[in-house]
Amino acid sequence: MEFLRTNIILDRTSATEVYPKDLPINPLSHLIVTMDGFNVTDEGTLAELLAFINTITVTHSGKVVYGMQSEDAYAQNCYLFGNRPVLTGKLVTDNLNRSLSLIIPFGRKLYNPEECYPATRKGELTLTLDLTALATSWDNGVLNVDAVELPGATPQRYLKSTLQTISAPGKTGPNDIGLPIGNQIVAMCVRMTSWYAAAASTLGVEYVQTLVNNQQFGIAYAKSQCLIGENILLFDTQHGAIAAQGLIQPAHCMFVDFDPNKDGQFFLETEGKSSVTLRLDMGVDEATNLSIYELVKV
Repeated sequence: MEFLRTNIILDRTSATEVYPKDLPINPLSHLIVTMDGFNVTDEGTLAELLAFINTITVTHSGKVVYGMQSEDAYAQNCYLFGNRPVLTGKLVTDNLNRSLSLIIPFGRKLYNPEECYPATRKGELTLTLDLTALATSWDNGVLNVDAVELPGATPQRYLKSTLQTISAPGKTGPNDIGLPIGNQIVAMCVRMTSWYAAAASTLGVEYVQTLVNNQQFGIAYAKSQCLIGENILLFDTQHGAIAAQGLIQPAHCMFVDFDPNKDGQFFLETEGKSSVTLRLDMGVDEATNLSIYELVKV
């Protein structure tokens, strides 16, 4: 087996734009999207730097294979790889060159010939980046993207990652979200707006349930703080000992995980079901981001 790593976007100057780029035709393991620039006076925060990449979308003949906001891509990287994405130069130094990279995966593990995106024809597979020009906390930015192909691979499945932006329901309490049917759901990431705060114990989502054919399945009733506590299985949760070292990342996120051991034992099977539902018990009437990671058979 071999792999082929190729740069497909080279030192593109940061701009406010929606930029499409055709992807290679060989089976695709993953992409590496990197933005680098220079500090403006002080250290730009992670949240500020992520904001320069609005959305990352990969489509096959117009059908979305991967579609995430940068914050949700960051959270998925933490979930899959047990590490935070690489952010260099974390120093309060004016004009310090820094970079932030996000991995765009097509399998739960990278370089896996059995789980990657299958071969396509020229022009069928497209990467689209919705970008904002670097300013305020970062300047003179450039974008680079590498693609890792697996020539000769014959994948059995690939990872599909999509984002639903759930509008504020107009009330607190249960909010039922219909989930896609037909594939195995590996996990979901719930990214809320209201998070831990001074003199407040209410999160945007207070409880979570999953239902299959209107019956409780897997997560009968889970408290959000306990789901957040289970992040210990995924990545280092102690980012720092003092406030100045920053919040635990990914912030505002919890995972509804059906692959806790990363061995495929507990996937949420949706094929042949009449309904699959995620019930979010809203503590606050607010919008919520829901990322869904599915395994699609080739």
